[in-house]
Amino acid sequence: MILFECVSFRYHQNSKTSFSLKEVSFELQKGEVVGVIGSNGSGKSTAAKLASGLIKPSSGRILVDGVNISESRISDSENKTIKLRAGIIFQNPENQIVGTTVEEDLAFGLENLQVSNSEMRAKIESISKRFGLFELLKRPVHELSGGQKQMLCIAGIIVMEPSWLIFDEPTAHLDPWSRRDFWVYVKEQCKEKNIGIIVISQLPGDLDEFDRILVFSNGELVFNDKSSLYVRPDFESIL
Repeated sequence: MILFECVSFRYHQNSKTSFSLKEVSFELQKGEVVGVIGSNGSGKSTAAKLASGLIKPSSGRILVDGVNISESRISDSENKTIKLRAGIIFQNPENQIVGTTVEEDLAFGLENLQVSNSEMRAKIESISKRFGLFELLKRPVHELSGGQKQMLCIAGIIVMEPSWLIFDEPTAHLDPWSRRDFWVYVKEQCKEKNIGIIVISQLPGDLDEFDRILVFSNGELVFNDKSSLYVRPDFESIL
């Protein structure tokens, strides 16, 4: 479970004009694909960074699978556990790729988790085949297309098997076929492994893929319910 209790955040504490998230509260359960939508600057990406532990709230409390990640001090061992629980895939692949080759990039997170070499090879082979990267394992990442880089970023997080996956505009660089494959895989993972999926998106076509929708506007959570209850004509005004 991810729980936000009256969470607020301001990027520049001493500036009254800086963006702020205003006492946001919600609860998310595993086994659902949750869509987070809103215009640029609405607070959706800030909420995702808070949930992943990348930034800490100015006030309020955040629990990820029972661990309070809003505390000011977290031990190294607890921090590793939090990062494993909630993995985030950023919108721009260049901000996430760290390996020289596809294989090195897929191995990076597993090495940090101290996975054995034999297990690592098996995981890399399996995930690369699932995401169409197996034939590219020795390929330098700078030679990949934008869509291939995006798939590599997604695979690099999923291979670590976190219990929560947070995607920031994951389908923005994908063609229609890759976008379809992405949603098929995400829903398989969600149901079969009972993990939580959070997807930040501004694509109207992604609405049909969500079980629940959170809508942010001006730093406030203005809608939190099943996607079937969301009024579609309002989508353009929110964006």
